[in-house]
Amino acid sequence: MPHVLRQLLDLLTADERRQGLLLLLSMVLVAAVETAGIASIMPFMAVVSSPELIETNQWLKAMYEGLDFDSQTAFLRFLGIVVVAFLFFSTLLKAGNNWLVLRFDNKINYVLARRLLAQYMSRPYEFFLNRNTAELGKNILTEARNVVIGVVSPIGELVSRGLIALAIMGLLIAVDPFVALLIASVLGSAYALVYLIARSKLHVIGLQQVEANAEKYKAADEALSGIKELKVLGREHTFLERFSLYAERHARNNVAAGLISDMPRHALELIAFGGILLVVLYLLGRNEQQATMVPLLALYAFAGYRLLPALQQLFAAFALLRRSVAALEVLHRDLMPAPGERISAEQKLAGRAQLTALPLNEQLELRNISFQYAGAPEPAIRGLDLSISANTSVGLVGPSGCGKTTTVDIILGLLAPASGEMRADGVPINAENMPAWQRNVGYVPQQIYISDDTVTRNIAFGIPDDEVDMDAVRNAARIARLAEFVDRDMPQGYDTVIGERGARLSGGQRQRIGIARALYRDPAILIMDEATSALDGITEESVMDAVHELSKKKTIIIIAHRLTTVRDCDVICLLDHGRIIMRGNYDELKRESLWFRSAAGG
Repeated sequence: MPHVLRQLLDLLTADERRQGLLLLLSMVLVAAVETAGIASIMPFMAVVSSPELIETNQWLKAMYEGLDFDSQTAFLRFLGIVVVAFLFFSTLLKAGNNWLVLRFDNKINYVLARRLLAQYMSRPYEFFLNRNTAELGKNILTEARNVVIGVVSPIGELVSRGLIALAIMGLLIAVDPFVALLIASVLGSAYALVYLIARSKLHVIGLQQVEANAEKYKAADEALSGIKELKVLGREHTFLERFSLYAERHARNNVAAGLISDMPRHALELIAFGGILLVVLYLLGRNEQQATMVPLLALYAFAGYRLLPALQQLFAAFALLRRSVAALEVLHRDLMPAPGERISAEQKLAGRAQLTALPLNEQLELRNISFQYAGAPEPAIRGLDLSISANTSVGLVGPSGCGKTTTVDIILGLLAPASGEMRADGVPINAENMPAWQRNVGYVPQQIYISDDTVTRNIAFGIPDDEVDMDAVRNAARIARLAEFVDRDMPQGYDTVIGERGARLSGGQRQRIGIARALYRDPAILIMDEATSALDGITEESVMDAVHELSKKKTIIIIAHRLTTVRDCDVICLLDHGRIIMRGNYDELKRESLWFRSAAGG
């Protein structure tokens, strides 16, 4: 339990911890009022069974005379109204406390999910090479909620119900220590025994739930993402069965956990009602008078009515907490900042939006760059040197696996070189100024991500609606040879929704949206990684003509398998095994390189 509390507190800010403390104080107040409400039953029932107490009990007599009652019946009616009012106030107070608990729980769910998404988005690109995005989505959407439902809420329940149970037991001890201690030992032993038997099983269930949940998300994501290929191959049922395997395991574990949580309730209901009879026998054995027995029985009955649900909720909270520890550990692992981090992930992301772009007016240099992917047998880049003059165009070509995309990913700042450095106008580009460098780079990947949104929002990707520059959108679309298609074939023009992943578009149209997106903010450096591979020859020529028109105004880096794409580049670099082995213009490389001549078709 201390370990769980420590991990939970690590995830909360100082302000959220203070709110939790205020919630704790409200729970203490509820427990006190709840106990006072139960205690108020005893004097009321005592007067009901023995009205003469109004005259013999100094407190009741003082109240009777002080409030100037003229009959015992009126006074008894008054006491009944007071008890009911007190119980009504107690109920209202509990409702208010429940509202505070719900508000706190839902706020924590929101902030944990937001921080987790921010934490993931602030991680370097290499992080995503080793993690499944379906698992990350599951952590944000499900495990954050599981931590609230399975850790935050149960801890609140433990505190709230524990205080109520302790207060009620304290009241019963004050009335009759022997009976109270007997009740506490019987009920406490029953719950403790069941919990001790089940706790290891609950922990295993928690671990299995996290794993099954991750695999469930992964199977669903893969099935829906690859639906086109699955339908052609006729393999939908395979993915359905894969999803069902983990979904069924998740459901089975939920049943087992629910059964364990509910296990003591039925037995303890029998113990409770049998206990009332035992209390009657005990009181009769002490020769208690009926006038004394009635208030005591009323007290024990009402206390049992309040105590048993509190104990059941305590046990259920312990059980839920035990099986939710695995989800808490997942969030704790992914949310904790790396050693030495001085600002939060959210601050880091917000700060990027305020940066001024790092300029490139003279030259971009890569000096002795090396890089090796984790687990790869050999480096992808080996001592690479590359100089690119500003406002020129450079083509990177070579056989598959030669290091073209890795080189571009280093220029983009997505990968950090193991050795060497990158400079812009002589300024070293490092982790500190990399975000400023990236603000001046436009990137067109081979696979364009298209959101299920309008043409405008896909071009001005990630820009708030009230900040979108429609002139820039139209200009980027014009350069990408997209404007005519939007104006002619899109029913709502730039406000047309184009479907998830651009399902209503051809491959070439999706590619042109990607090019327009890269050009929207008018970057100084434009990087195109097989960006025209999905275009037909005529459209590619048209797009590349437009791109090369920019070559004296922008620095353009192009990766291409189809060598006609880089024909007009100022310089073409031929890579092999992570090194530049030859450079020159199209005609020079065609004349001097056998590979280039073969790839160019003679």
